[in-house]
Amino acid sequence: MEARPSQIIVLVLGMFFVTLGFSIIMPILPYYTRQMGASAFDLGLLMASWSAMQLIFTPFWGALSDRIGRKPIILIGLFGYGASFMIYGFATRLWMLFAARVTGGILAGGIYPASLAYIADITGHRDRGRIMGLLGAASGLGMIFGPSISGILTNWGLSTPFFVTAIAAFIFGIIGYLFLEESRSVDVHHPIKVEKASIIPALGSPLAILFALMLLVTFLMSGFQSVFAYYMGGRFGLYESPSSMPLLWGSVMLTGPTAMALLFTVMGIMGVICQGVLVGHLISRIGEGMTVLIGMLAYAAGFIMIGMSGELASIMLFSSLIAIGMGLATPSLNSMVSKATDEEHQGAMLGVLGSYGSLGRVAGPPIGGLAFDIGTGLPYALSGVLSLAGAAISYIAIKRIKIKQ
Repeated sequence: MEARPSQIIVLVLGMFFVTLGFSIIMPILPYYTRQMGASAFDLGLLMASWSAMQLIFTPFWGALSDRIGRKPIILIGLFGYGASFMIYGFATRLWMLFAARVTGGILAGGIYPASLAYIADITGHRDRGRIMGLLGAASGLGMIFGPSISGILTNWGLSTPFFVTAIAAFIFGIIGYLFLEESRSVDVHHPIKVEKASIIPALGSPLAILFALMLLVTFLMSGFQSVFAYYMGGRFGLYESPSSMPLLWGSVMLTGPTAMALLFTVMGIMGVICQGVLVGHLISRIGEGMTVLIGMLAYAAGFIMIGMSGELASIMLFSSLIAIGMGLATPSLNSMVSKATDEEHQGAMLGVLGSYGSLGRVAGPPIGGLAFDIGTGLPYALSGVLSLAGAAISYIAIKRIKIKQ
């Protein structure tokens, strides 16, 4: 089956929408939970519950897409996503919010691996990394626009973003049902072997080194994001009230939330440019392995230098390097796993890869917080060292894993 522009558009818009919905709730969830008497620890558990469910269920959905097709899994994910947001909107107790997060994490966990496997079905090896990069770019755009849309919708109440997202998910699910063709021939009587479609057995796979790299990439990014606001507050005194922040040869008055919004917006824009444009060209010229290696080196430079930066412009520059590292490594790893996997097991292996990414997002924030409690700059120094280790692992992967071009 050859790729059609309409298929790519539906998949890219779907990834944009899912990330948009995820980022829409980030600014309001702390206030929403506070109304229900939640503590900061409760909020942390609530945030982790989504990734924990994806960690468990993403390999299952990926393997199931190999058996029954990509389209049903994507549609289950979209309608399940909508259902979880409806629960958010009607929630009056904290346990209902946990129910929403768990429901969304379980049912929407198949969207990512099934979408990647769909692309693997309809693209040749030459174009696969570029198209997977477009999915990453769409995800980055969702992260950029989500908070601002949330700010507008909350003018009609804190629950409004949840209901709007739910309705949009149902509408987009209908669009997917009508316009997204199944990408593979399916024989439901043909058993798919899924003994390695979970994170522990997968360690015995030849692709284990790629799974470890994905875990490292998401672990470092989530750890960085979780303590960045604390770092800026401790280093420059940026909290809720405006404070002077050094900028080149002068200074500017900023609050902590404003600085975070600025920095993460710049990172989002750089990530979109990287995954939407740069990664495809690099993969076509030097291959996925070398692109991952460059991404890990950019990661290392960003983490090390950001801890040495004393003013806003340089922090923006080096945080952008971190975004570039993520933008190069993630789609390249997706493409490497896809190309190194036979057609019958694309969904299963991409599901395992996504599960390792979820594991990194679960582990990153608490470990990053613990490192920050020990020393303000320790998370970034350790991240720099681990990124260099990741670069070395990438070099080993280039030598050991044969990727079809």
